[in-house]
Amino acid sequence: MQRIINEPDYVVEDMLKGFVKCHNHLVVETDNSRVLKYIKSPIAGKVGVVTGGGSGHKPAFIGYIGKNMVDAVAVGEIFSSPTAKAFYDSFKAADSGKGVACLYGNYAGDNMNVKMAVDLAKDDGI
Repeated sequence: MQRIINEPDYVVEDMLKGFVKCHNHLVVETDNSRVLKYIKSPIAGKVGVVTGGGSGHKPAFIGYIGKNMVDAVAVGEIFSSPTAKAFYDSFKAADSGKGVACLYGNYAGDNMNVKMAVDLAKDDGI
């Protein structure tokens, strides 16, 4: 039997590294291993657009990164919301000084973590 998962504890990290490797003309990693961003973000004069969600639905969320699409994506564990820190770091990655719009699902974890991230971003003037 052929294994497609190297190590179960690192399946999300491996998936993200593979996505970046395949789409390095569009996507780059950030300091947060659970945040990917458009290679040209932040774009001067543009409101940043961010989304995010749990892993396991790929290429959902990270597949929206690109020109005239989203600027950054926060990625969670398998079927789990990204952390508030991941959403906050995605806001920072997309912010050009014009603010950030966040698109996310109506799930309890997403709602809670995005609201915490928004509070952190407001404190930083984003």
